[in-house]
Amino acid sequence: MNKMGADGWEKILIVEDDVLIAADLEDTVTTFGYETSGTADSFETAQQLAAFSTIALVDVNLRDGATGPRIGQYLASEFGVAVVMVTGSPELIETDLSKVIGLISKPSHPNLIRDVLEYLKTIRDGERGVSPGGMRLFA
Repeated sequence: MNKMGADGWEKILIVEDDVLIAADLEDTVTTFGYETSGTADSFETAQQLAAFSTIALVDVNLRDGATGPRIGQYLASEFGVAVVMVTGSPELIETDLSKVIGLISKPSHPNLIRDVLEYLKTIRDGERGVSPGGMRLFA
């Protein structure tokens, strides 16, 4: 199944329950030429958008609690989505996130978001990328 946008770019899922942060992330993503598949604020809404996504930026604490890590694992294992956690509380990430690629802290500078998206696209293309400074890898 081809999950690329009409222009061949990756489709980015933003999993964030703060409306302003989600809008800012979406603006950043589209500014760098990527399309979004949508914004989810809970596990349920992330499930609905998963099939249309190739990359996900996932917050830890959402409307339905600290479900971000579970969402990240689900998106990666069930749909092959490249997932990076985006959180203001990186110290809370203690669970096994073997399917999630990495983590960046909020607030994130737009250039870091750009570099993370480029890195994820590179590794999704089967190439060996260099992870951006400011991103903690889980693998």
